[in-house]
Amino acid sequence: MSNENYNDEIDLMQIFGMIKKTFKSFLRSIISVIVFYKKKWILFFILFVVGGVTGYFIDQNQDTKDKYVQEIIIEPKYNSAKYIYDFIEELENNFQDDNFLKNLGISLDHAKNIKKISIEPVIKGTDVLDNLQERYKNREFFKDIMTAYEEGKLEEEGFRDFYKHHKLTINFNKASEYNSKMISSILGYIKSNKYYQKISNLTLKQKKIDIERNKKSLQFIDAYLSNLEKAPLKAENEAIIISSGSELPMVSIASLLQKKELLIELINDQERALILDKEIFSFVDYGDVISKRKKLLNRMMILIPLLLIGLFSLFYFLRYLNREIKEFVKDE
Repeated sequence: MSNENYNDEIDLMQIFGMIKKTFKSFLRSIISVIVFYKKKWILFFILFVVGGVTGYFIDQNQDTKDKYVQEIIIEPKYNSAKYIYDFIEELENNFQDDNFLKNLGISLDHAKNIKKISIEPVIKGTDVLDNLQERYKNREFFKDIMTAYEEGKLEEEGFRDFYKHHKLTINFNKASEYNSKMISSILGYIKSNKYYQKISNLTLKQKKIDIERNKKSLQFIDAYLSNLEKAPLKAENEAIIISSGSELPMVSIASLLQKKELLIELINDQERALILDKEIFSFVDYGDVISKRKKLLNRMMILIPLLLIGLFSLFYFLRYLNREIKEFVKDE
C-alpha cells in the first residue's frame, strides 16, 4: 500500500513538474516577444507611419470615386410608379440625346457628373396587405395575400404600385453647385407629364365636387340632430326618420351618427388629397447632397499599418523558426 502511495506521489510530482516547465516556457516566450519588439521598435514605428500615410491617401482616393450621394423619398400618385421607374431607368441612355438634355435644361458636361441614378421601393409588408385589402374588399382577399405575399417577390415590378414610398438615389462623381439643380430639373420634368397632369386636374375637380356634396350632407345631419336636441323624441319608436321620398329607406338616428363620423373622415381625407395630390408625386423626404467620406475615412489608414507590422512580424517569426529547426537537426 505504501508503495502505491509513493508511486502516486511520484506521478503527481512529475505532472506538476511538467506544468511548471510549460508555464516557464510560456512566460519565456512572452518575454522574448516583448524584448523583440523593444529592440525593433524603431522599425515598427517607421512601418506604422508609412502605412498610415499610405492608407490615408488610399482613403482619400476611394472617397473621390464615390463621394457624393443624394437620397430622395417620393410618394407616387395616380398609379404613376411604373412611369417614374421607366423614366429613371432610361435616363442614362436619354442623356446621350441633345434634345432631351435641352428639354431638361441641363448640359451634357453637367449630366456626366451623375455617376448613377436608381430608384427602389421602400418595402413595407403592410403596404402590400393594405393594397390587397383595398382591391379585394368583397372577396376572400386573405387567400390572395397568402399567394401574393412572398418576401422573395416583394421587390418585383408587379409590386411597385403596392408601395407608398420609393427611394431615389443619385451618386455624383464630384461636388458641384449644379448637382442639386440637375436633380430638381429632372424631377420637374417628370412632374410635367401632360397625361398625369390631366388625370390630376380631373381627379381634384371631382374631389372638390364631392367635398361640397359631403359638406351639404353633413350640414343636413347636424341640423336635424340640433333640432332633435331642442325637441327630443318621447317614445323609443319615434327614433326613426322617414324620408319624404317613398323610394328611399327609413334611416335611424344611430345610422345618422355613424354617417356623420364617416362624412367627417371622408371630408378630411378629400381635403388632404387636394393639397398633397396636386402633382404626379409628392416628396416625403428631400435629402441634400452629402459626402460619404465619414463612412470611409481611416479605414485603410488603420488597416495598412497593422498589415505591414503583421507581415514583418511573420517574417521574423519564420526566420526564428527556421533557425530553431536547424539547431534541432544539428543536435540530433
